Amino acid sequence: MGKKVTVLGVCLVILTSVFGCSSSASSTPPKGGVHAVDGPKPIVVYSAWALNMLGGGGGTTVTIGIYRWSTDAERTALINILKTEGNEQLVADMSQLPQVGYIYTQGTLAYALFYARENTLPDGTKQVVLATNRPISFGGAVAPGAMQKYDLGVVEMRFDKSGKGEGKVIGQGMASIDKETGKIEVNNYMGQPTRLMQIKEENP
Repeated sequence: MGKKVTVLGVCLVILTSVFGCSSSASSTPPKGGVHAVDGPKPIVVYSAWALNMLGGGGGTTVTIGIYRWSTDAERTALINILKTEGNEQLVADMSQLPQVGYIYTQGTLAYALFYARENTLPDGTKQVVLATNRPISFGGAVAPGAMQKYDLGVVEMRFDKSGKGEGKVIGQGMASIDKETGKIEVNNYMGQPTRLMQIKEENP
């Protein structure tokens, strides 16, 4: 069953992250296929080692390219849609936004990103939050029967003041608003997020 992850209200989704291996990959996304994307030169590229926390999942390299950051208006619109119409409509409306980047793992085609937000937190660390309109698979198939409900892919990365980065990926998520706290929650179908370890940031 899914596992809820409570998130703060300063952006679309904020996850808790605490970790750290290294990798490198091309800043150019693969071409061809349903998930593949073409676009302008990215303004920033992140590479990391993604460790699947489920048994036997193993790890793989992951590359993320950002074309642009989502605007305040886009962020506000998505949160309002989630509050009033729920996760299904959030994902549908996200698909209509301009693409902001891509994410792909070693040997796979790229998933288009439709939300990307960079925030400086009160303690001086940096946070990057990304979202896509489909589940993100790391070396395994999407869980049967889950795709239609748990169709939100979310990435959260944090960088300390020295630039060291760690993060998490919710590959099959469903967002909702907690009626008591007003905070955004992400119900993670797979239970354990994928860990992103020793993220490297490059400015092409």
